[in-house]
Amino acid sequence: MNEFLLEAFPNPERKGCPDESVLKALAEGRLPSTDPVGLHVGSCSECYAEYRHYRLDWAESSNKISSTTANPVKPFASRLTWKMYALAASLFVIFGLVASYIAHRGTQFASVQMASNEPVSAVVDLFNVPTLRSGDNDAAAPLGKVSLPASIVRLNVTLPRFSESGAYDVVVSQDRAGRQLIAKGTGAAAETNGKVSMTVTLDLRSAKAGAYFLATVRDSDNGTYYYPLTIN
Repeated sequence: MNEFLLEAFPNPERKGCPDESVLKALAEGRLPSTDPVGLHVGSCSECYAEYRHYRLDWAESSNKISSTTANPVKPFASRLTWKMYALAASLFVIFGLVASYIAHRGTQFASVQMASNEPVSAVVDLFNVPTLRSGDNDAAAPLGKVSLPASIVRLNVTLPRFSESGAYDVVVSQDRAGRQLIAKGTGAAAETNGKVSMTVTLDLRSAKAGAYFLATVRDSDNGTYYYPLTIN
């Protein structure tokens, strides 16, 4: 394990390395193993080498102090025991740091996962946008700067002028015919203050960033209109 840590994380430019005094404090137990500098030591071979050197020196000096207050028996064996202790202590600290780092990363990942499962509210206003039917060969109607995130989206859609109330599907696809489906939501559109709008939920978490089509499909006659869309 020592050889691995001494070679696995080279940092010859010593980027982000703490002062020698901080490494010495960690080696002598004057800093808790959960201190942020410990995470650095576990991922920097140069700092780990210094830390290990200070740890062994500290063990040696502690052994000498204890030898003056007790009858030394087999001093060589005693020094070897202290070196083994220092090595074991170093490994214990490093394993603790690695476990702490993994736990920290796991917490961050869980937080990201929870955040990605929370619906994001978004609004698309198509009231003044020119519409094209899915079979038209013309270029797509301009949708301005409308974009949606690659998340679960709680989308409020204001349908184009002269749209009727009723049940609609809202579809996100890679082609304007709606065959390469990315997400689909169904909702009831109702008129308020002269505009027909609806709210649907779209799961866009699997979508890669890029250009797509947003289509509205009226259930009563399968009338389909599409608009260009960007997912980021």
